[in-house]
Amino acid sequence: MRTDETAQELLLQRGFGGELELGKQPAVIVVDMIVGFTDPNYPLGSDLTPEITRINQLLDFAHAHDMPVYFTTIAYDDKSLADSGIWVNKMQGLETLIKGTRAVEVDARLHVEVGDALLVKKYASAFFGTDLVSRLIHNHVDTLLVTGCTTSGCVRATVVDALQYGFAPIVVEDAVGDRWSESHAISLFDMRQKYADVFTCETVLQKLDGYLV
Repeated sequence: MRTDETAQELLLQRGFGGELELGKQPAVIVVDMIVGFTDPNYPLGSDLTPEITRINQLLDFAHAHDMPVYFTTIAYDDKSLADSGIWVNKMQGLETLIKGTRAVEVDARLHVEVGDALLVKKYASAFFGTDLVSRLIHNHVDTLLVTGCTTSGCVRATVVDALQYGFAPIVVEDAVGDRWSESHAISLFDMRQKYADVFTCETVLQKLDGYLV
């Protein structure tokens, strides 16, 4: 089955691709936009400059409207990578993500402000092994605007967990990126059909503008 209009029409006929409602309290999550992923010179990196531009547009809006903002990074405690479990067996590039190194720092081009949260994780989902659920509940968040990287990996894992925990995920499609365009496209298609709403940054901002008080 191809990710074209014919496939989408067939899935709609079978009940896929329903829409989620924008809740009363959205929050922004920026998944793993750290140097190790945004610098192509690193083994896990790629050029995500266009995505950073879009994320900053959303961050500026969020900060202006006092929306909660959460950043994530992956950082391991030492070079033994004992806290990576068996994941390093699949992705040796995780060896670059050591606590205290430049690779695990949030990309300096992003508009981070005082009060934004930084969650340190060890695996793909921003929910796994972190206190994100407690933070979202405390801030009465019901909708998660998902940005970051990679679309097929940590973004997708975060989206699935958000749905399972009852937070409506909205993927900002031009504010998420991947190393390969094919993985990016098929992951967006899959998430749109089964797990999330998928909109451009412009559409998300239009939906939010005038909605928040």
